[in-house]
Amino acid sequence: MDGMIDDVSLFLEVARARSFSRAAQRKKTPPSTVSRAVRRLEEHLGVQLLERSSRRVVPTAEGARLVERAGPLADELSDVLREAADRNVRPAGRLRVTAPMMSGAGPIGDALVAFAARYPRVSVELHLSNQIIDLVEEGFDLGFRAGPVSDESLAARRVWSMPYVVAASPRFVQKHLRGKTHLAAALFREQPAVSVNGAPWRLASGERVLLREAFRVNDPRVAVRAAAEGLGLVCAPQELARGAGLVEITSDLGAPAPRDLFAVFPSRRMMPKRVRLAIDWIRERATGW
Repeated sequence: MDGMIDDVSLFLEVARARSFSRAAQRKKTPPSTVSRAVRRLEEHLGVQLLERSSRRVVPTAEGARLVERAGPLADELSDVLREAADRNVRPAGRLRVTAPMMSGAGPIGDALVAFAARYPRVSVELHLSNQIIDLVEEGFDLGFRAGPVSDESLAARRVWSMPYVVAASPRFVQKHLRGKTHLAAALFREQPAVSVNGAPWRLASGERVLLREAFRVNDPRVAVRAAAEGLGLVCAPQELARGAGLVEITSDLGAPAPRDLFAVFPSRRMMPKRVRLAIDWIRERATGW
């Protein structure tokens, strides 16, 4: 029975990773061992669990049912054993974290570097991306996302609230706004803007504003640099805008809403000690820009 539990665990990893090689890397097991485990399980059950091709691995209908039924049980058992071991053992093992590029390269990254130095038995892997990543599918223990978090499969803890401002370069203020730093709603809506991913600006009132795009980028740091060159208004973290020498612009529409950053993790799983410590460490030490 113990051997079958191990085989099921390896099968689940292959099914989630859609790859024998990625599953082997995550489990730190030779690919041949993973392949033999899946084959043994299929022979024991008398059904094919995976469709294999040169490009990908996909669960069959029987395999998908096994993932659905056995996956949560295997995760719970793994976490119960890990939690029991955590009680008397210093945190150890791999900690895979995903975070947005800006905050990940800044305060979150700085905090995790210090965390790795404090807990040398924990191997930290930080992946920076502005894309929403499936934590379970990609094998991440912890993620950081701007709120609100709508994914019901995830638990979330707020890390910080980051104030945002609308700002422009001094040259833009003089040339296009005639020195004004407070604008009527109509004049505000007429201005060119530097946008991040084309997303509308969310105001504290709940209204969303979308101005005419002069420049679009997926990184707020580059957006601020573009605004500093006089390309238009930008909605960005207050400290980032001030650091670039931008002038804050207000309007009759009201101020931008602050952005909350959350630590997210699979809610159906018990939290390993290293993950819990990392969240507390970052909340205590990292502050938004």
